[in-house]
Amino acid sequence: MFRRSSASEAPRSSADPTPSGHGAPRFENGVVSLPRSRRGSDLAAQRRARLQARKQPETAPDGRAHGWSRAGDPRPVEGPRPSFLERRRADGTPLLLFTILAVLTGVGLARVNSRIEVLQVANEITALSEEQQQLLDRKRRLETERAYLRRPARVASQAGTRLGMVPAPPERIQRIELEAKSEEEQP
Repeated sequence: MFRRSSASEAPRSSADPTPSGHGAPRFENGVVSLPRSRRGSDLAAQRRARLQARKQPETAPDGRAHGWSRAGDPRPVEGPRPSFLERRRADGTPLLLFTILAVLTGVGLARVNSRIEVLQVANEITALSEEQQQLLDRKRRLETERAYLRRPARVASQAGTRLGMVPAPPERIQRIELEAKSEEEQP
């Protein structure tokens, strides 16, 4: 708590109003007052302990400074390991990580689903295009067959052989003239 004086320094009396260094108590008007960093809390003590821990290297029980142990070294006896629930942080980090993971998984599944739909539509378009090409080929073949069957020479030969029809003599051909209807007869 008080600063130790070295042998070269003369000891100061507690009534001496000059401070002996930073963080030393001051004596004023018969009252000893501590600096603010040392009043009411042990923050300064914690800070000093952390600084000392940084300065001193960690040493193993057998005096090795690196802190590592060998495979044959006996293990120090530890207390019971805390369970998973006891080790869990209460600051919400696991919930945040789970939420982020769930969102990323949802986004990934949505992208995969959209890719699958695109591939299905592409397959359907390919199948319909092939069907359209087949129908166009069939239409072209049917039009060619129709043109072949409607030839006048073929119609005349089929009429004579299959139906027994003969060409009509000119005297049997009658001409029919249609009269125009008068305006009165039209309803």
